[in-house]
Amino acid sequence: MRLTQISYKNYRNIASARLVPSPEVTHIGGMNGQGKTNLLEGIYLFASGRSFRTSHDAELIRDGERYAELAIEAESEIYGKTNMVIRWDRETRKRFCKRNGVPMTLMSEMIGTFRAVLFCPQHLSLVCDGPGARRAFIDVALSQSEGAYLSSLRRYNNILAQRNALLKACRDKRTPEKFLETAEIWSEQLATEAEFIAARRDAYIKKLSEHVGVFIGDMTAGKESASLTYKTPRDKAGYMKLLTENTETELRAGCTLYGVHKDDIAITLSDRDARAYASRGQQRSIALAMKLAEGEISKEKSGEYPVFLFDDVLSELDSVRREYLLAGTKGRQVIMTSCESGGGLASLTLFVQNGEIFTSDPTICR
Repeated sequence: MRLTQISYKNYRNIASARLVPSPEVTHIGGMNGQGKTNLLEGIYLFASGRSFRTSHDAELIRDGERYAELAIEAESEIYGKTNMVIRWDRETRKRFCKRNGVPMTLMSEMIGTFRAVLFCPQHLSLVCDGPGARRAFIDVALSQSEGAYLSSLRRYNNILAQRNALLKACRDKRTPEKFLETAEIWSEQLATEAEFIAARRDAYIKKLSEHVGVFIGDMTAGKESASLTYKTPRDKAGYMKLLTENTETELRAGCTLYGVHKDDIAITLSDRDARAYASRGQQRSIALAMKLAEGEISKEKSGEYPVFLFDDVLSELDSVRREYLLAGTKGRQVIMTSCESGGGLASLTLFVQNGEIFTSDPTICR
């Protein structure tokens, strides 16, 4: 998988720009707040279907403009050339998508066509953050490679939202009998999707754990080991039991307390809980290994590596981990940003200032 170009129009602070990255390593420099992360965010939107920085589409549209538009061209050794367009309209509050000229009803229909692995400063806290961060990591990775998983996850979230709304209404109005009338129907639908989601997460985590173990062993010259486990995956009957035997508790809470939206991933380092006992540096090593492992699994499933996006993450790593990360992505397309120089690693170096892309440092040449 290779990104050949992406164009931006009225996107965040970018009035108009076109990025043509190297097939190898592209380094994008510039001061903070100039638009480096905006460039990577735009690329990753085509892989994940959503921004990794906001859930509000209006924030993606440049101030004072009615619309924003992104368009990419990508090449795959397996699927050939692809072009995709996303457009947001401020007045209608609608989003429009096209793939190879064909309109897409949902953004999710585009996911999987272009694949990318993003590594940003927030991901360095994957180990020590709460369960939601780890679930999001798995959901994004699986959604890019398995359309059935993304569809099931969307159904689960829709059912969950409706079940939660009913629970809250019944709690507030003190009419628990209204929930009990349809509780079994909602619970069965939720349990059906939960079984599928948990099974796919469990299988993915087992593969991820194998790769992470290898990477951690390499990084520490065999001194440390690491493993990941998806906690308590259940079958449909197991989820139904939780959802039907705890009705009173859920009615008091006014929301669904059991299901895959509450599950977590256990991470150990040398057989100890990494969240509790690993140092900050060790936790960062595991996070780094998880992102590299995500790329390896993507290749196993699709036959080719995804595009790697590093958003100002090198400055957050020490020299050993930085070198390991770059060595681990050698021979793949990498687009990275930083306030520092590329250190001679890039085959193409660009600079960003006020949303414009330059081939030489504008702070020196202008």
